[in-house]
Amino acid sequence: MEELLSAQLRELLAGIDTRPEDPVRVILSGPPGHGKSTMLTAIGRHYRAAGVPVIDRAALSGATSAAGAAVLLDDADTLTPAAAEVLVHLAGETSRLVLTHTPGAAGALFTALATAEARHLRLAPWTADDVVRFARDVLGRSLTGEQAVKVQRATAGIPRLVTRCLVLPAADELIDQLRAELDGLGEPALTYLVAAGIGGEHDVELLATVLDQARDDVPAVVAGIRAAGLLAADDIVPPLVARAVRDHVTPGRRLAVLVRMLEARLASGQPVLPIARELRSLGASGDLPRAGLEAAAAEAVADDPALAADLYAAATREGSSVQRLAPAWARAAVLAGQLDTALRLGAELLSAAAPEARAEGALLTGTIIARRGDLAHGAELLRWSGDPGAQRLADLAEIALGQVVPDDEPPSPPLSAYAHVAGRLLEGIRTSVSRRPDAALATLLGAADSAAATSVDHLLPDSPAALAAFVALHAGEFELAHGVLTRARADERHTLLLGWTALLAGDLGAAAAHRMAVRRQEVVLAPRDELLLRGLELGLARRGETPAAVRGHWNTAYEAMMRQPVDLFTLLPLGELLVAAARLGEGFRVAMHHDRARALLERHGSPPLWTTWLTWSAFHAAIAGGDPETARRSLTSFDPAAGRLGPALAAAGQEWLAVLDGTVEPDRVLVTADSLYRAGLRWDAARLAGQAAIRLTDRAAMVSLLRAAKRFTHGTSVPEERVAVTPAEPPVLTTREREIGRLLVAGHIYREIGEQLHISGKTVEHHVGRIRAKLGVTDRRTLTTVLSGLLGDDG
Repeated sequence: MEELLSAQLRELLAGIDTRPEDPVRVILSGPPGHGKSTMLTAIGRHYRAAGVPVIDRAALSGATSAAGAAVLLDDADTLTPAAAEVLVHLAGETSRLVLTHTPGAAGALFTALATAEARHLRLAPWTADDVVRFARDVLGRSLTGEQAVKVQRATAGIPRLVTRCLVLPAADELIDQLRAELDGLGEPALTYLVAAGIGGEHDVELLATVLDQARDDVPAVVAGIRAAGLLAADDIVPPLVARAVRDHVTPGRRLAVLVRMLEARLASGQPVLPIARELRSLGASGDLPRAGLEAAAAEAVADDPALAADLYAAATREGSSVQRLAPAWARAAVLAGQLDTALRLGAELLSAAAPEARAEGALLTGTIIARRGDLAHGAELLRWSGDPGAQRLADLAEIALGQVVPDDEPPSPPLSAYAHVAGRLLEGIRTSVSRRPDAALATLLGAADSAAATSVDHLLPDSPAALAAFVALHAGEFELAHGVLTRARADERHTLLLGWTALLAGDLGAAAAHRMAVRRQEVVLAPRDELLLRGLELGLARRGETPAAVRGHWNTAYEAMMRQPVDLFTLLPLGELLVAAARLGEGFRVAMHHDRARALLERHGSPPLWTTWLTWSAFHAAIAGGDPETARRSLTSFDPAAGRLGPALAAAGQEWLAVLDGTVEPDRVLVTADSLYRAGLRWDAARLAGQAAIRLTDRAAMVSLLRAAKRFTHGTSVPEERVAVTPAEPPVLTTREREIGRLLVAGHIYREIGEQLHISGKTVEHHVGRIRAKLGVTDRRTLTTVLSGLLGDDG
């Protein structure tokens, strides 16, 4: 086992082998079980191999002189006074002295022997790497890193426990051995282990209370357990030992110890969460455990709100008042995403006799209902609560629904953090509909910072980060949206908006990853977030998959739209539904929602910030539906002077119509597509260039545009120099090539195409090679994009 020793100890042994006559004065320290005796045995073995006599503990009583010998004493702190006197005498006659002791137990003897020349070496617990080496080099076993970490954590790296953990074939056998050792410790030690196992190891006053002993008697109890090798550094109880204690000590006795701990902690105002969790697992009941559950729930809210909600529920089952706990319990439920529980608690408060409780219930219920997407009902309850902050949030909800809310707020006294953040959010959204997107963004970003600093997010109908992101996305400020969302608390809504940020910016891979992150959580989304998810899926299907994928996602997206009222924050998914419906011939199904959205925006004077994306979607819906006149009319809704998106989209729309009419001017298309790219719209830029390319009669110009589309897709703007073009014959596909092309666009692989057309997969591959050569493309995605347009898919 010497290969597991520290570098200092290996150096010591090497020095004994090469120069045994050199002076050595070493004091080894470490808790029991960390290998002090093993190390001392190794040192003695090396000295004897070098011909040096060794005086150990067994020979100490008969030794009269240490001249020429090495004095090696294990656990020197436990020597009797007489033996210690002999040791001091011998230490003065030898230059080779090695002693071991337990930290904190050295006493006067070590003060006398610890000269300036003495080296102090402390034996540390084993790391996971040490566990791997021990298993391999000593036991001949191979452990994975994960297995080694598991062993190291269970044993706290105590070499004695690691060895037994790896040598004994069954965990139960090891636990039985430890339980046998616990039998010999005595009652005070077992009581200590119960208390220390749940975080009471450093609280001497608490331990004295639990042990029913004087404060000065506690160290002796700890020393006995430490001497048995059952404590890690800092007297922590290793998980393996804690499990043995749980198996060994009867539940009734554990319960008695825990109740005394809880009583002492509650009286002194100290944390009780670990104690309350243990009591809950034991099924404790009564006033004291119930008080512990309430206190523990309050402790857990910040780090583990789901646990806090469970503890509040457990307290009410034990008899605590639901109405009294409802505000704090609801906060935990909201933070944990348990909106149904929070709504139930709000309803409980609404039925209370006390007016202040009913107001609290209105505030809570209104917040949750608005979070679920029903802004109208949520605003009613928020306003009824009478809270100044809630009044501001009710105004915000009404603005989102298209109502004009006058800015006539009277001066007020200093506001709470909640009311301050609510006021900033209202100001930001109000500004966003008044043609001032930059000011709106600045206000909302400030509100997000304030909310994070004051922890009032759970009281708001929507997170400030989400509202800031909505405004940033509608303004084309994708980096700002990404920044505020990544700084915010991770949840499903923020993840979905990160997906929308990536989708609109043309990063389809990132958008799909965010979508999958939400789907993997398998949570029930609020209706507003369900619509965000389904709209995101439609957007990905339209941009990166086959037409069949759009139909595959249509029904769930349509249902989500029907369950969610139209407001400012549903315009993005509504836009994707417009385009998908047009492609599927289902435009009549979304007409009502589109009309409501337009009416909402018109009541605000059609603010460019909120109108632009919906107009762009309506434009593409008209194209997909084969209605170029409606598409042309929709372009008049763009404000060419509004922000970065308006001019780019207005120009792109005109160019798109020209392309569909067969009028393709490559240089102008490149300039227009490049403006889209510079506005952050990578996919739209690539799509425009690709659609123009497949309609050209000039092969060189077509290739130039296809290359530009590929550069846009990969995040590179087109170069300033334009490629000169010369007239050429248009690419003509044979009937067979067109059949294969349609099946490629539908997503089929070569084997499936061959089966449908009754030809071999190799023949299909040959035809696809000819198609690639004719169209001047190499990768499959660009090929399917070109074929999609060439064969009639212009949506």
